[in-house]
Formats: sequence, C-alpha cells, structure tokens
Amino acid sequence: MRVLVTGAAGFTGRAIARWLAALGHEVIAHWRTSPLPDDLIEGETWQADLAGDAPLPVRLDAIVHAAASSPSTGAAGTVPASVLIRDNAQATARLAAADVGVFVYLSSLSVHGTIADPVVTPDTAVVNPDAYGMSKLLGERLLAERAGPGLAIRLPAVVGPGAARNWPVQVLARLRRRETVRIFNGDAAFNNVVEVQDVAALVGQALTAPPDRFVAVPIASRDPVTVRQAVTCLADGAGLSATIEEEPAPRASFIIDIGPAAALGFAPRSTAAVLKDFAKGETR
Repeated sequence: MRVLVTGAAGFTGRAIARWLAALGHEVIAHWRTSPLPDDLIEGETWQADLAGDAPLPVRLDAIVHAAASSPSTGAAGTVPASVLIRDNAQATARLAAADVGVFVYLSSLSVHGTIADPVVTPDTAVVNPDAYGMSKLLGERLLAERAGPGLAIRLPAVVGPGAARNWPVQVLARLRRRETVRIFNGDAAFNNVVEVQDVAALVGQALTAPPDRFVAVPIASRDPVTVRQAVTCLADGAGLSATIEEEPAPRASFIIDIGPAAALGFAPRSTAAVLKDFAKGETR
C-alpha cells in the first residue's frame, strides 16, 4: 500500500513509518518543522503544514495520522487552544477529505476528559475534556463522518527510546536524580502505558485487516500492576532504588480494557516488561 504517515519526524510517527516500511508498504513520510531521521529521508517525503493548502501526495491508499500538537503531562494550559484546534482538528478535517481506503488516527485517552469509570472502554463517557482532548475528539468525529473503514487509537502514555513528557518518563527522570517519587492510589491497578512498537504493530494490522467501519478503541499494556509496582519496575529496569511516598488521591484510578483492541489484532506486551525495558533503554 502507498501510505502517508503524518508526523513521521515525531516519536510515535517515525516508529510507525519504519514499521510500515519494513512490512513492505510504500511510505510517504510527512514532516513540518522537525527534521526526519536519515533512514526516512531515503524514501519519499512530504513537508507541509497540514492545516495549510499544500496539495496532498497523489495516489494514496491509506493515511496514518500521527501528527499533533500536545501539552506535556500535567501542563494542559501550556499550548493555546487556538493552536490545538488548528494543528489537530483543522488538520484532521483536511486529511479526512482525502480519497483513501483506510484512515488510521492516533487519538488519546484525553478525549474522555475526567474519567470516573474504574475501567476505560470505547464507551466510557466524555466528561469535560480539556482543549487538547477536545481537539482529538473533534478529529475522531470528523473521521466517523467519512465513508470507508477507519480506526482511532486512543493512546495512553507511549514509551520507548526517545519518549518524552508522560508519567513514566517523568518518574524515570526523578529516579535517576535520586528524588522521591510521589504517587497516589498506590495499590490501584495500572496499565496506562504502551510500548511504541506495539502501537506501530496495531497500525500495521489495521492496514492489513481494517475494521469494516470507523471505530475508536483505547489501548494499553496487558497484565496490570499496581501504581507502586509500576514505579518499582522502572527502578528495577534502570538499576536504581526507589523512594516512594503516597499522597492523598485527588481522583480515582482506572485501568484500560484492551479487549476491543485485541479483537482488531492488538497484542501488547505486559505492563511490567514495557516499563522495565523502557527504563533499560531497550525495545524490540
């Protein structure tokens, strides 16, 4: 297939572009300002502002839309809402108009806003999402209106070499600085993380065997551990000790049901393995 991968200069986008190229797809690697890695420059590339008016590459069979603007974890107000709407929702609207067979969209658990359910499923309610979550939700709804198969993947924290800005990254940084790691709901189950290669594999599966209609599913690692164990897994992987303090919980914890994604071919690694290998700097 001839596949446009947007955001191929980014952490998740470049992993997907490499994975699809290894599967034999003809990948067009998109970038806007951050340069592409050398191996992707060797193929076909497309530099463009997705919300602009540059013509899309021709003869596309599929689009994998990984490009997005996003704030850091715990810093929702650092990116203006106007930027999020333009870079995320408006760009997605333009891409959704393209005549392609399959559209895969990297969405976010942030679409749900405040999560009160103990288990997140595709049907978990949307309650007061922030501007980023709303921009991704608008993207999903735009794609739901287009004809043809499509998949929105609601991402948790994505890790692997080069990951940035999410909770496991922040915890690992504290461990390396020998700082105390403060957590809440320490005994609650946790699987709110996925390895970037598992995301790429699901995208590849979606191109090979797409759903017969547009669907949106959350993904995560399998075999949850407790929040406290998640910190210990990161410490063990890095060869460090962890000093953990538990604070009063400002909200309830949740785990993510991977059953609907598994029905589409998603086969993630265990939570403990993902966290330990991330801290070691290893990937598959």
